[in-house]
Amino acid sequence: MKKWGDPGVSGVLPVCLNDATKAVEYLHMMSKEYVGVGEMHGEFDEKDLRKWVERLTGVIYQRPPVKSSVKRALRRRKILKFTIEDIVERRFVFRVVTEPGTYIRKLIHDLGLLMGIGAHMVELRRTRDGFLNEDSSSTLLELYAAWYMYSKEGDERFLRKTIRPIEEALKGFPSVYVKDSAVAAVAHGAPLAAKGVSKIDHPLSKGDTICIKTLKGECVGFGILTMDSDEVIHAKSGIVATVERVVMDRTLYPKTWG
Repeated sequence: MKKWGDPGVSGVLPVCLNDATKAVEYLHMMSKEYVGVGEMHGEFDEKDLRKWVERLTGVIYQRPPVKSSVKRALRRRKILKFTIEDIVERRFVFRVVTEPGTYIRKLIHDLGLLMGIGAHMVELRRTRDGFLNEDSSSTLLELYAAWYMYSKEGDERFLRKTIRPIEEALKGFPSVYVKDSAVAAVAHGAPLAAKGVSKIDHPLSKGDTICIKTLKGECVGFGILTMDSDEVIHAKSGIVATVERVVMDRTLYPKTWG
């Protein structure tokens, strides 16, 4: 993970290596937390600001800004938390927890429109990406130092502290845990059968995206549930999940067929 140090372009950025890159799109499915500074374009009442911030919490509709890499179509996003942390003259510190794909700069712009005076974002810092936060981040300098110690002196201690297992980023992802006898089949892309399930997070619904893990917590891959978690628990046979993406090396666990 990389932690930018330049004020105004700062935040937590997960960087995946090797097979872990197969999990990137699923990491993007998790919520993000931001702390930033906004500035109003005129005098305002604090009560009005907090009122509109509260109204912008929940489901909102947002159109991506002109300078964006996606189609400027109206999209639905959910703001899980939006609070004002401090106010100094026309500037204010805010905290936002949101589902992925939300444009924070546009959120502050829209807040200014609702206030009737306009506003823009001055600075933004992403403090959490999914289950990874700044405390578990490393700077590029720390990463370089760890690589140097390993390549020049054969000391891998710092590299192991800097590069972490992908499972740490997925520790809170909705999961199904499978028996050792089912791991190889799933790693080869076979759908997950009820007999191979050991336990499942609860509650989950049919159609939910899940991470398929071993009993040790190793990520085998990702799939889609074909039944609710209650049904999975009581199922004696049948397919409980289809496999969308395999992350684990298929040779890591022995085959139990043929």
